[in-house]
Amino acid sequence: MRTKELFGITMLFLYVFCFIGCSNEDEVFHSLSMDVDGIELTKEKKSEIYWGEAPADRMKFTITGKGKYVDLTYITSVCIDGVSQTQKNDQGKREPVDEYSVWEGEWGYIKYQTKLPPYCMQFELAPNTSDKKRFYEFQLGYGYWHAIVKIIQKSR
Repeated sequence: MRTKELFGITMLFLYVFCFIGCSNEDEVFHSLSMDVDGIELTKEKKSEIYWGEAPADRMKFTITGKGKYVDLTYITSVCIDGVSQTQKNDQGKREPVDEYSVWEGEWGYIKYQTKLPPYCMQFELAPNTSDKKRFYEFQLGYGYWHAIVKIIQKSR
């Protein structure tokens, strides 16, 4: 019986310690600023997430970095309907390799219009011919300097 009590106390201690150790008031996340042209995005309060809605038809829009962290405003990950996409000419770097760095698939493409900051990214969403909505998630930046753009594309 004593072993069970000690085990329970140890587990309780570890449980409490894990939650106390996870909070860090010094952690500050920085939102990336951007100019958006061709789609309306709404920023969630107290978050780095932007939401937008796209028609089922083909659509183009651009995102250009601006502000203090302009050099970090570039695409670091793309998920379409929950599936992670890979960059066409991925060379293992976070920042764009050149102005022709492209993410593409049946869902559409993202192409850099500039080689140096501020990066201008052109997005083209392919028509959604299915009877289900398509969910896009684009992460810009990384770590403490990031923004997430989530777009829901209507179905036919």
